[in-house]
Amino acid sequence: MIYVRKDHLIVFVLTFSSYALYHSSRKALSGVKASISEDWIANSTITHHQPLFNDLSSAQNFLGSLDALFMFFYAISLVFWGWLGDRMNPLCVVVFGMVGSALTLTAFGSLPYWLAWYSLPWYLFTWSLFGIVQACGWPNEVTIMANWFPQSNRGAVMGLWSACQPVGNIVGAIIASFTLPMGYQSTFVFNSLIILIGAIVMLLFVKPKPQLVQNPLTFEIPTERRTVISNGIHSVESDEETVEIMSPRTSTPRPIRMCEAIFLPSVLPYCLCNACLKFVNYAFFFWLPFYLTFKYRWNEAEANQLSIWYDIGGIFGSILGGMASDRLKHRSPVLVSMLICSVPLLFLYASLGPNRFFHIIGMSLLGFTISGPYNLIVSTISVDLGSQSSLAGNAEAMSTVAGLIDGTGSAGSAFGQLFIPLIQNNFGWNWVFYLFVLMNILSVLCLMRRFLHDLKLIWLSKESAREHRQENEPLLGTN
Repeated sequence: MIYVRKDHLIVFVLTFSSYALYHSSRKALSGVKASISEDWIANSTITHHQPLFNDLSSAQNFLGSLDALFMFFYAISLVFWGWLGDRMNPLCVVVFGMVGSALTLTAFGSLPYWLAWYSLPWYLFTWSLFGIVQACGWPNEVTIMANWFPQSNRGAVMGLWSACQPVGNIVGAIIASFTLPMGYQSTFVFNSLIILIGAIVMLLFVKPKPQLVQNPLTFEIPTERRTVISNGIHSVESDEETVEIMSPRTSTPRPIRMCEAIFLPSVLPYCLCNACLKFVNYAFFFWLPFYLTFKYRWNEAEANQLSIWYDIGGIFGSILGGMASDRLKHRSPVLVSMLICSVPLLFLYASLGPNRFFHIIGMSLLGFTISGPYNLIVSTISVDLGSQSSLAGNAEAMSTVAGLIDGTGSAGSAFGQLFIPLIQNNFGWNWVFYLFVLMNILSVLCLMRRFLHDLKLIWLSKESAREHRQENEPLLGTN
């Protein structure tokens, strides 16, 4: 059994790292928004290019449009790549997305700078392609993880694994802060190189299913052994040990259709919740360094370094939230509690001054209560919903459900990103945070029915356990 544990560790670490690289490359633009917007409005004496925009507000609006465009194509493509991953090797889809991300990222951020050729259609086209290939990762990485790790302790395992998203954000912010002195174009190039290397490593060392690592039925046990086959389980017995191995399936279940997936129990409420929550989480992802740079006049590299505290909070939120939901045996009470806590925190953070220590505390708490629940929804809960009893063990539905939940979240985020620069330019940053409060309240309302149902089940379970203890207590105490 040692080789299985080793392979599980390899799959966990490499899928974690590969999706962290996905997110790191996605962080490239948000980490250099201040620099690239200044380049767009300035007539550089080095490149002699004509300015794309006349003022900063126009550049901000275009950046918001790029964010929305990315999320729009990402949302549509998530559903497609999830559907495709259920019908072919999900590892191939993941690797294709990593290579495509490297190419489109360089084409967007570095080629125009090198060639002194700045074109709005080119930026729109390449960033749309970037959104399409970025969507290859999540649903298929989740499927690979679900193939390798069982349902027991899934909240803790997937909660830890879903921290790959904030870890990737941290890596991306660090890359941006260190490469900005060489020019913003270096940030795009460096991210492209490391995600390309990651694609090669994934292709060489990861198998999408444990059955593909080797054929366990052919290994040798040196002592006398007996093999018993029952219900698809091979029991290999010897004088020293007994090993049970699941046989590979002889038939593949039919992949689930999209219209079937949306009406699975609890899928629609979590889709709607994620549509609200992902908008807020990705608003911090896209705009936090820019917000810190322009509101407090901090250096852009320093703003990138400070913004990682939001993602650090998200890491702890993912892990502790997963462990707590495993202990409760229900997810929604943990999620709703964290989201309710985020509402007063958003009001407080909007009123913070330029004190860096308070910003670190505020960003960490917001990451814990916003990024943490988001990571749990798109990882642990997606796997739960994609493997629920109504699917009768159909593992082929995993990518479809994961893609559907993350896709609807991305659609909500795409719509919301359009409003951030408009609200900020007309009403100020405080009103942007008030919008975040509204969206988090809506996300809680989407889960309220499930939340009340789970609370009832928890209460009934405790009552049943208490009655069972009372029944087993002796009528007369003993001295």
